[in-house]
Amino acid sequence: MLIDTPLLVVGRGPAALLVARFVSGSSMSSLLAGHEVLGGEVPVVLDPEAVAVLTPHGVLDVLRPYLAAAEPPAIAPATFEEVLKHHCVADMNITVYDGLELVERVRRGEGVTGVLTDGRARWEVTADAFVDAAELPSWLAAAIPAAAERADAVLHALH
Repeated sequence: MLIDTPLLVVGRGPAALLVARFVSGSSMSSLLAGHEVLGGEVPVVLDPEAVAVLTPHGVLDVLRPYLAAAEPPAIAPATFEEVLKHHCVADMNITVYDGLELVERVRRGEGVTGVLTDGRARWEVTADAFVDAAELPSWLAAAIPAAAERADAVLHALH
């Protein structure tokens, strides 16, 4: 079986979730594979830049009931990721496959081909664009603007 997706996002942390969510807002489908929550329990203040990035995508509204503080908004990184991951699962433009690893990957320009595996089964995958969250910051405050920049770059490259 071949999985063909416009965007494949792999990796741990908030940036992977954010890239998938941001491109979804532009009606681009994506596959988020192998995400793991990095988290942390100590609330992090979302600075004005983060709020400015999250607001137009509706992410801040999704997070609002889970904020540790409203002004300035603060949230525990683990809570941020758990809430956003559930939101991604419910998003019709995002397919979420946990417990998979991308192996035998070969970059093709902006895209990638490879194999997704859970250690028992294997699925060939091809994507027009590829984001490895390991290349993005994992600290929440830095991940938000970096994910927005990467999502914009993906959208620009594919449109």
